[in-house]
Formats: sequence, structure tokens, C-alpha cells
Amino acid sequence: MSPKFVLGSSGSKQSFEEMNLSCMVWRIGDILDFDKQVEWIASAGFESISFHASAGEPGKWRGIEPAAADQKERSRIKSLLARFTAREIHAPFDVKIQPEAPASILERLEEVLRFASDVGGDIVTIHADPPAQSKKTSATAWRKALDRLDATAAAAGLRIGLELNRGFDWLREPRRRRVGATLDVGHMYLRGGAGFRPYGTIGALIRSLDTDLFHLHLHDYDGQSDHIEIGTGQVDFDDILKALDDMGFRGALCLELNPDRCPPEGIRRSAEYLRKRAAKRSQRSKGMD
Repeated sequence: MSPKFVLGSSGSKQSFEEMNLSCMVWRIGDILDFDKQVEWIASAGFESISFHASAGEPGKWRGIEPAAADQKERSRIKSLLARFTAREIHAPFDVKIQPEAPASILERLEEVLRFASDVGGDIVTIHADPPAQSKKTSATAWRKALDRLDATAAAAGLRIGLELNRGFDWLREPRRRRVGATLDVGHMYLRGGAGFRPYGTIGALIRSLDTDLFHLHLHDYDGQSDHIEIGTGQVDFDDILKALDDMGFRGALCLELNPDRCPPEGIRRSAEYLRKRAAKRSQRSKGMD
């Protein structure tokens, strides 16, 4: 039995007994074919799915390049992914939102949002590097860029999760209905935990984000490598699950595991690790009632 933080993106209520785990289409073992990866993820029992809006690298990993997917192909992908509760699309790494980002970057992101809408996406994750609080000129450009993307996301029926390593307060200056955070918990542990140390713990960071937290990327970090099998590193997943449970989090939790560091069996073990930890939390909570 898992905690209550699992709700589908449609907003319809689900049982407290369910956990909404997603898996990133990347490369699974030797499987590169996009459709075959989707089938593997479904057969492994994942409720949701994530993939990259870029072609990837031949022989290394695979996504879908929006410019190469015509309307017929987009409809096919939408049907393929319809079995999943939620669908995250990860924007290309080279279209990061930064202060005074050129118009070409915003135009590419808008195309990714349109593509995500066409394939039935729910949330688009975009890497972002916010301005320093002291730079007012950059702050103005940053806000305008987010306003533009917020409007595009609203028209497309999507939400945007900014993947930030710092500057989470920018999500509230001002708060936008369609723009929040995709929290990469493994990256928060880089550089001695620089991402969460200002808040005390990873759980405290999650609580501080509150309703601005839209989505999570989950992987472990052992002090040298990230995107490794969950439960084999330093990340405090008990603290993460407790914070999400306390908040009544309603999003999906995406396993983002490097195929060179985590085999298919490791993906399955990671999912089972989280489900068992969540079940223990639920049992302890009920024992205290």
C-alpha cells in the first residue's frame, strides 16, 4: 500500500493505495527502438511515461524529434502512449531557458509545446538557469520569457516543469498557473548537496516548493555518478517520500536512469524499492492512527 500522493494528471481522484511511477524512454538495456521501449515500460508496470523531444544519439539513446514527426506520426505516438496515466516530454538540452534567451530558443520551445500537445502530453520539462536576484535587467527578460511560455502552455493544455538547480524562489515572482518545477532529486545532491542545503534537507526543499512542484525525476547519486539505480547511493528517498506524502503530492515520479549505469533489472529494482518504501510509510502511518 502506497501513500496518497498519486493522482493522474487529469485531476480525477485515485486510491491512496496506488503509486504513479513513470520511466524515461532513453535506452533500456540494448533496446533503442522507441516503440519497443514503450512496450517494455508498460510491461514493467509503470503507470506513466516520459521521453525526450529530440532524436537522441545513434546507438546510445533515443527520443522523438518534433520536426521529423508529421501529424500522422504524432497521432500514432498519441495512440501508443494513451495507455499511460501521464506523459512527460523533456525538451532538448540545448534549448535551456536563461536570462535574455534569444527569440529562437523560445520559438523552439513553443514548437516542443505544440508537439507535446499533439501527442497527448501533460507536462514539458525544460532546463532553466534563472538570473541572479541582483540583476534586474535580466530578471525582466526572464519574466517575459516565462510569461510567453505560460501563455503557450495554457493554449496547448500543458504544464511546464522548469528543471532548476537553484533559484527556486523565481517560481513565485510572480507565480504562474502553468509554470512550476520538475525537481531532479539526484542533481540536488551534486556539489555536496548544494541544491537542497539552503533548505536543510531534500524533504524541506520539497515542502518549500509546495504547489509549485509539478513533477520529479528520480535517480540516485553515490558521490561520483548520478542517474544510477535507486537505493545504491546517497539520496534520502525516505525523506522524499515522507515530504510528498505530507504534501498530498499529485504528480508522477519519473525514474531517470542512465542506461550505461543501470540495466533493465536495475530499473525494475528501483521501482520496487520505491513501492516498498512507500508501503512501509503507509503502514506506519496507519499504525499511528
